[in-house]
Amino acid sequence: MVRPVAEHSEAPSPQPRFEFDRRPLGWVVLSRLKRQVLLLGLFSAFLWIRSMTPPEGLDETAWSALTIFSLCGALWATGALPPAVTSLLAMALIPMFGVMSAGETYAFFGSKVVFFILGAFMLSAAMMATGLSRRIASVFVRRFGATPRRLILAVFLLCAFASTLMSGHAVAAMVFPIITDLAKAMKLAKGRSPMGRGLFLAMAWGCIIGGSLTVLGGGRGPLAIGLLEEATQEAHTITFAGFMTYSWPLVLALLVFAGWQLRARFEPEVSSTAAALDALEEQIHQMGKLSPREFVVGVVLVVTVALWAFAGDSLGLANIAIVSMGALFSLGALQWREVEAHVNWGIVVMYGGAIGLGSVMERSGAAAWLTERVLEGTQVGPGGLMLGLAIASAILTEFMSNSAVVAMLMPPALAFAEAHGVNLAAITMVVVLPSNFAYIFPIATPVTGLAWSSGHLERGTVLRNGLVLHLVSWALMAALIFLYWPAVGLF
Repeated sequence: MVRPVAEHSEAPSPQPRFEFDRRPLGWVVLSRLKRQVLLLGLFSAFLWIRSMTPPEGLDETAWSALTIFSLCGALWATGALPPAVTSLLAMALIPMFGVMSAGETYAFFGSKVVFFILGAFMLSAAMMATGLSRRIASVFVRRFGATPRRLILAVFLLCAFASTLMSGHAVAAMVFPIITDLAKAMKLAKGRSPMGRGLFLAMAWGCIIGGSLTVLGGGRGPLAIGLLEEATQEAHTITFAGFMTYSWPLVLALLVFAGWQLRARFEPEVSSTAAALDALEEQIHQMGKLSPREFVVGVVLVVTVALWAFAGDSLGLANIAIVSMGALFSLGALQWREVEAHVNWGIVVMYGGAIGLGSVMERSGAAAWLTERVLEGTQVGPGGLMLGLAIASAILTEFMSNSAVVAMLMPPALAFAEAHGVNLAAITMVVVLPSNFAYIFPIATPVTGLAWSSGHLERGTVLRNGLVLHLVSWALMAALIFLYWPAVGLF
């Protein structure tokens, strides 16, 4: 007997859905190729303007330098090319258009400032690779984060202090996973937790403000000093200790105000940090005892910073940095593969190109001509113009990388200072300090980008609090320019 086989009905497979882009074909193509179209437009405009007769007061060489500078500024501002690629392009265009010989142009990559930046990045890499930086961060937060408010303040002060010794983005990369673990341990809801907002803004603001105290907080300071030295054939510079002397009142005041702002505007919704501290305790336990490599890196770090501060003028910042790196390799505390993994080589390349471009602008006379045209008919005194330059630097840095802001503003700023008898160190600080005020958008620095990526920040929260910090920063820059710097003989 054959039993009938039950038929199993199969669910019909879903029919594929097609969505048609109803925009005109031209718009579709442009949306897919917008970067290429932008590049084509910029390079076409560059070649067209370059072919024009130079304005009165500029020769062919200066006109070429100015057009190359303008092209690079547009590329930096739009992000059409990576910053390092833009710098390399500038180094190629300078000899191609007869502004300077190829040998002179590419020699700027051998600037001592480039090697100082490289040494500082390698020191930061040693701290990251050995785990010393993470150990210090975990122990600090565990020690001082007993309450929710104190935990936010501990993150803020930790990032501020660490950013005086290593680049802000390295500090943020070190602290970000720690804060993420703390937020998970306390079950902070993304996008709705005041405690979460406070923690990640504390990280971002701490790195930004603390990184303004020394030349180690990022590449902005060394780049500006390098442009100053190239423009004056090393007749003028800013020492490690001098940079701190000129910047500390601004940094201290901003730390106080931002700390108050974090306390007043972000009321923690949790009553205890016990879960977070337990998570930190577990991390510290897993790290074990201080390793010999960590100890060596810590000793070299302390000695290096002390030499930079007290003997940097006589021994040279770059020389100290390179010798310190040699010590780390000789003592087995650092391996080359670790350097390759932690050093951003593109930033090093970008600084070499920016220094070369700034030097070409100064030597050709294009920077002086540009400054005269911009300030023609202006009735504001040097102090007012310096404040305006500081505000311009702070605004621009929200929309382009802070290093690009320094590279763009330094050549005309130095020309202005020479024409009006303004202290060249003062004009350098006016450009470099506000270029770090990237409180809102993630373009200028990876620090802000990391904070945004956490998912705990809301656009309105960042915008409102960032604008307040901007206004306070501008007011403090005015006090620095008109009150403090004259008192210490800088302006």
